[in-house]
Amino acid sequence: MKILRMNYVQTLIITVIATLLLVPNICCSEETGTSKTLIIVYSRTGKSMLAAQTLKAQLNADLLEIKDLEDRSGTLGYIGAGYDAFFDRHTAIAPQKADLSPYSNIIIISPIWNWKLSTPIHTFIDNNRFDGKQVIMVTTGNNDIRKYELYDDSAPFLKRFFRDYIRGKSQSVRSYVTANGGYFIKHYHVETLETPDKEIITRTAKHVENIKNDFSVTTAQREQEDSRLIQIAGNK
Repeated sequence: MKILRMNYVQTLIITVIATLLLVPNICCSEETGTSKTLIIVYSRTGKSMLAAQTLKAQLNADLLEIKDLEDRSGTLGYIGAGYDAFFDRHTAIAPQKADLSPYSNIIIISPIWNWKLSTPIHTFIDNNRFDGKQVIMVTTGNNDIRKYELYDDSAPFLKRFFRDYIRGKSQSVRSYVTANGGYFIKHYHVETLETPDKEIITRTAKHVENIKNDFSVTTAQREQEDSRLIQIAGNK
């Protein structure tokens, strides 16, 4: 009888503990609902992956690594990467397609190659649909490309040239996503030139709150607001 009582008590304790452990998970699932976030990343040197891991940890996101089946190592790999990006070439990647249906929010992380998205990320975007997804782009690179946005038309020619050139590339990225059904939200950049890993993590983490705010508005709400603004514009 004593043994049976002990087994009963042990069973009761285990049941209570299991219930307490499950409750937060259930609450979390209800809070996130369909707003799960997926980070899609390609990284040649590991810097973009470091940024991806930082966002994954702070946003509780899932992560999908895109692998380039072309050898990009060493100097020849670096030159080939720039060449392929310049001519908007595709490359063999794994995976070519991914099931994005469980996710409402997508973060795409890519190094900058020749002022463009890396070829593996460009290939992945072209091969996949983003219907109904909110998409944020995070790029990494040796230059702070966002600083050129600060220049106005009175700036020296070279600065204006790079400003307009980068704007054109940013618009191309937006077009890639929207052409495949996605809702392009924003572009963030992390400068990585001669930057230690700890600083890359710090610079990436600075974007976390903004990204959370970006994703706090649903696609339906954005579309409703767009329709309202279009209607207002049509009535003028």
